[in-house]
Amino acid sequence: MTSVAVVTGASSGIGRATAQRLLREGWHVAALARRGDKLRTLAPAAQGRLLPLPADVTDELELRAAVAEIRSWRPGVQAVVASAGDFFARPMTATTAAEFERMWRLTVEAKFLLVRELLPLLEVATGAAGQPGPRRAIIHVGSLAAFQDFGNESAYASAMHGVRGLARSQDAELRGKGIRVAMLAPGLVKTELTERSGFSARALEQALTPDAVAASIVFLIETIRAGGYIPEILHLPGAGATFA
Repeated sequence: MTSVAVVTGASSGIGRATAQRLLREGWHVAALARRGDKLRTLAPAAQGRLLPLPADVTDELELRAAVAEIRSWRPGVQAVVASAGDFFARPMTATTAAEFERMWRLTVEAKFLLVRELLPLLEVATGAAGQPGPRRAIIHVGSLAAFQDFGNESAYASAMHGVRGLARSQDAELRGKGIRVAMLAPGLVKTELTERSGFSARALEQALTPDAVAASIVFLIETIRAGGYIPEILHLPGAGATFA
């Protein structure tokens, strides 16, 4: 059976590393991001197993068009990795309402819309004996900020709590259909985004790599596909790491 995954935020960071890892392991990957030029360089040797889809996941019409292309490409989806996101650390008094809203739209609402639109491709067909087919996996990429308090992150931290609540509610709603929803919550990851977000050189040296986080995401997918379930993983840098 062909295994198909949809990965958002696939042009850089965790999303890109996850798409590349899944491709190396033989998956077919529909990769979504706004930067189409970056998507096309994901895996030159993928041999037709990569579907690059330039799209803004916060735009409902663009998202629906992308899902239509996925449906034409492959009839079903076995895994979804919702990795698109943003980060900024700023005092409340310096955060505008528009910035707060955009953080929630990209980090929470886009994940909700993605799962809603992909649901027909995720639903597990019932076997001849009335048994459900193989489990499907949805992994929402969140953050340590959903579990640990950090100042100057009202927009980001509240959105990460929203991701955690979304994952729990979606899992409760979809588990009866053979679909499980989990959350991967990493600590600081060294990416293009965090490198320009004001973290110290020492913090970035100790940070996780996107490849390390991608390994945890694929582990969650494989666990669900094998019939197990881990609701969330906190993937943290080594002991003594600093976030300052």
